[in-house]
Amino acid sequence: MVLLPAEQTILGVVLALVAVCLFLAWDKDVTVALHSHLFSIGFAIVMTALGQFYRRVRKAERIALTAHALALFILFSVVASLFNLLLLPRHSKPIDATLVWIDSWFGYSWPDACAWISQYPFLSHTLRQIYSLTLVQILFVFLFLGMANDRKQLHAAMLAMVSAALATIFCWALFPSSGASAYWTLDPEIDRIVGPVVNSAYGAELNRLLVEGTKDISAMRVTGLIGFPSFHTVMALMSLVAMWPYPLVRLVLILVNATLLPAILVHGGHNLMDVFGGAVITMTSWRVGLWAFEAQQRRPSSRPKCEVLTTES
Repeated sequence: MVLLPAEQTILGVVLALVAVCLFLAWDKDVTVALHSHLFSIGFAIVMTALGQFYRRVRKAERIALTAHALALFILFSVVASLFNLLLLPRHSKPIDATLVWIDSWFGYSWPDACAWISQYPFLSHTLRQIYSLTLVQILFVFLFLGMANDRKQLHAAMLAMVSAALATIFCWALFPSSGASAYWTLDPEIDRIVGPVVNSAYGAELNRLLVEGTKDISAMRVTGLIGFPSFHTVMALMSLVAMWPYPLVRLVLILVNATLLPAILVHGGHNLMDVFGGAVITMTSWRVGLWAFEAQQRRPSSRPKCEVLTTES
């Protein structure tokens, strides 16, 4: 296959995680079925083939960049999610009580936020829709940067997202947390009106998984395990940082993310500290992604005359 340096790096990370997942599944005797991920894996394979065609045959690098970005991000997301699940159970005591205590210094509590927003059902519904579009936002950014042929911003963002995801999982593995919804139990009427995407019942299930783990990942129905740092915050802020050189899109994303913050807190069932942690992870990972991209560009094999690297499959 013909792959650029950043694409090779991310593919290498994906393959390494696959090997780790296979070992963990064997060592813990956990059943892993990929039927729920078949569409994503199939889509990634099609995008990779499309990218190779437009890179090797049609010489249309904009389409090739975009197709490979989507394929690699989807593959990494699937494998990283499985890796996260295979780390269950976590035997360390959850840090949610500490995070709630720190939140109180700032006068914030998740039940109070939900109680307030329950007075405005339409606003709560709107925030729920915004929360569900976080992944769409980062995919849009990859599409935009790929079609704009902005390889620096695109590959720096991709490398940064991989770094941020691994850093987030590492933090959670050492200091497990399930979020504010796992610590608090909402009043039933408030829960009915607000309808948080990540509610107290979901939080209770996360607490159980932290202690008991699972022997069958294919039977699990969880959308995420990590409370601190908030990866939704990472995706939102990384989108903004990656698109910063484009003033019009930057303005739109600033407005979108200004509404996404309360959506992450309320519907993501997060502590305020989860968002702060996500912001720190984002800024650090962006610097790592940019540094990695620039380091790869300084390699002789990455100079313009050899811009596209070839690995024989």
